[in-house]
Amino acid sequence: MARHLAILREPYLSRILAGVKTIEARFLRVRAVPYGSVTAGDTLFLKRAGGPIVATARAARVATFDHLTPTQITALIERYADELRLDNDMRSHAQRSRYAVLIWLTDVAPLGDPPTVSKRDRRAWVVLES
Repeated sequence: MARHLAILREPYLSRILAGVKTIEARFLRVRAVPYGSVTAGDTLFLKRAGGPIVATARAARVATFDHLTPTQITALIERYADELRLDNDMRSHAQRSRYAVLIWLTDVAPLGDPPTVSKRDRRAWVVLES
């Protein structure tokens, strides 16, 4: 099983920690991680954008989609709206994507003493170990 570092911004990180957002989605213009690199059972370290790692989670299920049209993206977002908890700006941003990765989260656990990761780039997803 692989380990991943997922960088999340607010309000999405808080929604995951509160248990109301149960699917993490990555909408991509090009085929990039986490597309094809995350599988069910993998561990995710949830890191606050510009801040520390605050929690871990396990990928219970993963679904990937490619060659998406705006109509297909809208249908995908509507199908999983309750679990995704996306704001209108994220819905609008997703419309420009061609690929999507949906990750069903389970076993979300806050970390009391978070590990440190030396990351200085702008990547929103990093595969730590595979």
